[in-house]
Amino acid sequence: MFSTLLSGALALFLGMGIGRFAFTPILPLMQSDFGFSDTVSGALASANYLGYLLGAFYVKKLSVREKAYPWFVLSVGMSVVFIGLMWFESHYLWYAFRFLSGFFSGLLFVLSSELILIYLTDTKKPQYFGIIYSGIGTGMVLSGLTVPLLSDHFNSSQIWLWLAGLSVIPAIFVIRYMPKSNALDGNNTANQTATNNRPLVFLYIAYFLEGLGYIVTGTFISVIVLRGTGSILLSGYVWVIAGLGAVFITPVWPLLAKRYSIVNILILTYFIQAVAIALPIIFPNTLMTILGAIGYGGTFLGIVSLIIAYGRELNPAGNTTAVLTIFFSLGQVIGPVVAGWISDFSGGFDLPVLLAAAMILLGGIIILINKGEKHAVH
Repeated sequence: MFSTLLSGALALFLGMGIGRFAFTPILPLMQSDFGFSDTVSGALASANYLGYLLGAFYVKKLSVREKAYPWFVLSVGMSVVFIGLMWFESHYLWYAFRFLSGFFSGLLFVLSSELILIYLTDTKKPQYFGIIYSGIGTGMVLSGLTVPLLSDHFNSSQIWLWLAGLSVIPAIFVIRYMPKSNALDGNNTANQTATNNRPLVFLYIAYFLEGLGYIVTGTFISVIVLRGTGSILLSGYVWVIAGLGAVFITPVWPLLAKRYSIVNILILTYFIQAVAIALPIIFPNTLMTILGAIGYGGTFLGIVSLIIAYGRELNPAGNTTAVLTIFFSLGQVIGPVVAGWISDFSGGFDLPVLLAAAMILLGGIIILINKGEKHAVH
């Protein structure tokens, strides 16, 4: 089981921890090297999330079982390739590469989550599912450490190459040890659930709001810290702190959910995250920034794992994970480009960050209200 869980963690390390989230600590350096605005930064992030959305949507079409695992292997390889291709110094190529990287990370996220969850369900150990999300936090830590350490000797393009090189061995391990089940169900049940299962519809909306809100901090936190402190080291290390929160806190949420119910812990994580995101803006000092980073890192992957588990509890059949990921991705596509535009318009990130916290708080309230209605009916 250890090798299987590690393969799941490393798959998310590649597709999400590096493929997606390395962009966050590298972004301030890219802006310094190439001089582009927050609006462009947000558009680059949104291109990645648009690709992720389409990747997650395409997974819904993989109803033929024989296709699932080959697409997973392809996604692993392409994730490494598109990390390295960011070496090219061209805005237009960056949009294309971030889009394609997002597409394959969307495939990789949904397929690896499903393959691991199927394996753990078959072996009667679903409580260990949250462990694989520590791979994303590990990628955050690695990228947050790598960028400041290498920034004195290499430019942002060269650092992308370093990260691609560091990803090769994990990619080989993932392909070797990922369970080869192709148990992806067809589309029909999932589509029916989206319209007939009211609790699941509310969950989709709440997850959309999570994607819309969390990604603002996930994209711009290093830029915000750099502008506030002038330190490229601190701008990278705040992402390390968030990553450590993800590594060590994420596995705790499913264990708590087993004791206190998934929905109760899910509501708690939404509220904690909303506070964590707003904290450094309301109280702008180093301590609140660190606490906010821990709270943010410790909850956003917890929400992902809890949402997926809760979605499958509400609808055991169908591609619920893919549908949830589509709603999440829609929020991610909108969040960065709107936040970047608001930042350029308002002269800072205070307003977009507070709006993001409000969206997450609203998502938690929606889940809470829906839970109350379900209990009232019963």
